[in-house]
Amino acid sequence: MKIVIKLNKSNGDRGNGYELVIYCNHLRERKQKLIGFSKLEHFNEEMQLINEKHPDYEDLLPRLMDLKLKARKIIAKGCTNVNEAMTFLFDEDADQISFIKFCEDHINEDLQAVAEAEKRGDLVLRNRIKGNVNSNQNTLNQFKKFYPNIKFTELDYNKIMLFRKRYENAGASRRTIQHYLAHLKAMYNKGIRKYNLEDQKPFQNAMDNLKVKSFDSVKKYLDITDIALFEKYQTPLDARRRYMDLFLLQFYFGGCDLTDLYFLKKTALFKDRIIIQRSKTEQITNLKIHPKAKIIIDKYKATSGEWLFNWGKSSQEYRTFTHIYRVSLQAMQKDLGIKVQPTGGNLGIKVARHTFGNRAKQLMIETDIIRELMGHVRDDIDNFYKDKFSEKVRDEALFKIIDTDGI
Repeated sequence: MKIVIKLNKSNGDRGNGYELVIYCNHLRERKQKLIGFSKLEHFNEEMQLINEKHPDYEDLLPRLMDLKLKARKIIAKGCTNVNEAMTFLFDEDADQISFIKFCEDHINEDLQAVAEAEKRGDLVLRNRIKGNVNSNQNTLNQFKKFYPNIKFTELDYNKIMLFRKRYENAGASRRTIQHYLAHLKAMYNKGIRKYNLEDQKPFQNAMDNLKVKSFDSVKKYLDITDIALFEKYQTPLDARRRYMDLFLLQFYFGGCDLTDLYFLKKTALFKDRIIIQRSKTEQITNLKIHPKAKIIIDKYKATSGEWLFNWGKSSQEYRTFTHIYRVSLQAMQKDLGIKVQPTGGNLGIKVARHTFGNRAKQLMIETDIIRELMGHVRDDIDNFYKDKFSEKVRDEALFKIIDTDGI
């Protein structure tokens, strides 16, 4: 029997460090359990302990010491059953492990990662983790309404389907229900890995007929004539003009997501080009800056600091900004009498992205060029052949898509 505490480097740094895992091995049988997280510089591999610079030193060190003491006792007893060893190490009855408590702990761990990312100034990572935290928390809130104390071993297909059915009967969309189930499944899978539980596969077939096909998903967009109206829009309100300019800049930069534009650093600019990494897919787009995009950048570019735009970067400031952005877009939509295609409704932040994609398709731009301009991830092996088009070809396509001359 061999029991060791190590850093699991295969999953990478989660932002708050690598996974700190205890491994229990005997012959070909192996079990492992996540204990916490640690940076490389905070962990002594030889001692299998964290040092006092670890942010959770006072709480985590006693736990590690206790595990090491139990491990010695297990080995001294001559135990050869890995499952028994893990039960002794953690004094946990698999039948009593709470799914809800695990999800809450998992969300809190991610919130710590959010705080660490913000402390380091990595706001793109902060936003990426925070978005997932918010989705997990919202999903858990909905699930707890029906199963406030459910344990892992109590989760089965029938309970998941009852949860699904109740939301279907309440009129929730297929996309919303699929979103809930996908997040629950992801947390369940992490839990059974953490506690070395048998996977009862409660989500198997539970999401059948929920997937929304691309032709069923109506994405709102504007006609290119409406983009021309926005470019000519005159308002005495400087703040409102700022949001209009920002919407246009999203469109000019391949339908760039707001978060990626908002948190751009000045280093993203290189001569007459801009480098944008899409936080959703981590794909990098290299775009030529059109003269009308340059006018907007020069208008709002920060005079000092590392950020391209000098707008508040805290989570609260960003939420406030996006709220005012949405309200301003709807006010300008009303002023100009613009109808969002194809079904109407309010003009939203994502409409800039969908407008770019729709316009590109109308102009019969090759699909792979659109992917490269918009930072889409390819589904197949051609993902290994990114940027197969020259800059010149991509630049010409970009300028053709955003061109409003003569309209």
